[in-house]
Amino acid sequence: MKKRGNFGVFFGVVLCLLLITSCEQPDGEAEFINTNDKKDFVQDDIFIEENEFELTKPVLRLSYDPNLTEEEASTRFNEAIVAYKQKNATQNKGLSTEWFFRIATLTGAQSNNDTDGQVRASVYFNTDKGSHASKNIILDYPSIDERELGQWDYYLFKTFLPGEAVKWVQISSSAIRLQGTDEWFVKQFHTYMVAQDQTAPANGATNIYTFPNIFLYSPCATCWDSYQKRGGYGKLKF
Repeated sequence: MKKRGNFGVFFGVVLCLLLITSCEQPDGEAEFINTNDKKDFVQDDIFIEENEFELTKPVLRLSYDPNLTEEEASTRFNEAIVAYKQKNATQNKGLSTEWFFRIATLTGAQSNNDTDGQVRASVYFNTDKGSHASKNIILDYPSIDERELGQWDYYLFKTFLPGEAVKWVQISSSAIRLQGTDEWFVKQFHTYMVAQDQTAPANGATNIYTFPNIFLYSPCATCWDSYQKRGGYGKLKF
């Protein structure tokens, strides 16, 4: 009887030790969180990679010889836009389901001011139906030599506010960025909207004209350097 009693005590002690050990969290394992319980649960912000943004590609893109003045280059681009518009019907006055904006850059004319690096832009808009952002605007064409010494590069883009027709648009901020170590001297960077570019009758204009006169440069091939300007002027109305 004594032996059986001792065995029972021993068994009880072992069982308690096993229960205590099973309640402890093993080293190196994360504590389980029931995310179905919304109390005190906060989701971390999600970092969006550059290539996950929807790309905005130009509908028209031209470069002009450095020997041309800004006025001459702008006039030629205006003529090209007129030809483009002839292929697009206009809509009724009072609203538009799309709008067109321009980007123009001037590269410095001195040694090493040009670049072969990848360039992107971002433009933010205010409208009567809310804000809109074109975050990943393409400023590269493989078949065209862009950002050469003293060269003007012009781009025309089309964008829209999904599911909405707007009565007015205003540019609120714009940014340009360069990837890689091949530096680029940005003399001028302009973002603007004018009435004659639109496919619906419009009046007014909105713009951000900047004169950075800075080098964009990154210490590694995959890094980005950027220039941004906030605070647009004017309003384009449909």
